Amino acid sequence: MSNIKEIENKHISVLLTELVDSIDIKNDNKNIIVDSTLGMWWHASKMIEKMNAWDIFVWFDADIKNLELARIRLDEVNKNKKVEIHLINSNFWNLKDELEKIWIKEITWIYYDLWLSSLHLDEADRWFSFMKDGPLDMRLDKTKWKTAADIVNSYKDSELREIFLKYWEEPGANKIAKNIVELRRKKRFETTLELSEIIPGWVKVKSRIFQAIRIEVNGELEVLEKSLHDAISLLKKDSNIFVISFHSLEDRITKNIFRDETRDCICDDIICSCGHKKSLKVLNKKPILPSEEEIKQNPRSRSAKARLAKKII
Repeated sequence: MSNIKEIENKHISVLLTELVDSIDIKNDNKNIIVDSTLGMWWHASKMIEKMNAWDIFVWFDADIKNLELARIRLDEVNKNKKVEIHLINSNFWNLKDELEKIWIKEITWIYYDLWLSSLHLDEADRWFSFMKDGPLDMRLDKTKWKTAADIVNSYKDSELREIFLKYWEEPGANKIAKNIVELRRKKRFETTLELSEIIPGWVKVKSRIFQAIRIEVNGELEVLEKSLHDAISLLKKDSNIFVISFHSLEDRITKNIFRDETRDCICDDIICSCGHKKSLKVLNKKPILPSEEEIKQNPRSRSAKARLAKKII
């Protein structure tokens, strides 16, 4: 348990109050809440504290280590609550299929926290830091075959440039891509520091390049888009979806999907041919941002944006 406490002290959840306050626990019906990105367990712990006995809480995480640690913490929180908890070791790409396996076809609330936890960022053996040495991996799901090393050592310079521009609009994308290709002819990149040391510029540049590679490794944008559509289809009427993002592209995907789901037509035809019907009401016209006090306590929260919507059909 000391290890759990040590990790909790290092990790600060973002927009925790805003997230917890947005949930409306019903006392006359079973609440089925899905944490699609468990990561660390602060959000989940606070949710379980609000839930009623025999409600259902489902958490997803592709990282088995996160799940193993979280189970210890959540079992402790749930000891006197008697919430029915399901642990699912899977990416939220599989949201609908995995819920069907446990006979859940409707949910009353779902949330996404799309940033890596401090556990990933601070521990070199979790393969994400550009400031500490570790394997050049970056897979959130260790069962997948493609690693960061595979990308860095096999992509053409044009392909590397494309992901650096697509995911972060990095001004130095062309130079960095050519440099990687030239240097890997002499020696294959194997560790995070080997890659970090050849990226010129400030920490922000290294951070953008590493994040772009991580997004490519995990297919994060495509996965998010599919999962959000699945989540909305699973929500019961008057149920909410809450998404915390830290990247402009993730926020744009969320914003666009929410916008489309507030419209009765999403095609460009003069006479509508899509048959689309609006299913959501957006509850915050502007994104929810962390307070100045939260940013002061946790600088990593400064880029966070949250969007909240309610199912209306």
